[in-house]
Amino acid sequence: MPRRLFFYGTLTHEHSNTLTQTLLPRLGGRPCRGWVRGALFLRRDPLGIYPVLMPGSGRVKGWVYGGLKPIPRSVLAAFDAWEYCDPRRPARGEYRRVNLIVHTRGGPLRAAAYLPNRRAPLGLRAVPGGDFAAHAAARGIPVLTE
Repeated sequence: MPRRLFFYGTLTHEHSNTLTQTLLPRLGGRPCRGWVRGALFLRRDPLGIYPVLMPGSGRVKGWVYGGLKPIPRSVLAAFDAWEYCDPRRPARGEYRRVNLIVHTRGGPLRAAAYLPNRRAPLGLRAVPGGDFAAHAAARGIPVLTE
């Protein structure tokens, strides 16, 4: 069971939705700002925009949640369901949960993150600077909330 999760999009405390309000507090500890190597793209949904983390050489900014204790199974199951992740058959879901090294001011941390199982469709727009919350706020982009 992972002890930390790295979120870079709609599941950070910078956005308000059912999971951020009910589950983030159950992860324990204080959120820690960090970044991972990659490229961030915007994906459209009828209910709003959300980011997709893909391989790349840039920096994708986000937050590390959790800490000393393993994340409760029920909390992890709720995040898995939101991300269409099946940990028993990782290749079958839309996303898979993988361990990454997150760079923070206090040094590198290992955290689980959700990455897509498939290539990003052509035509997705890159997020300059790799910071979804800042990009969405600066442009008034309607963010996926449910």
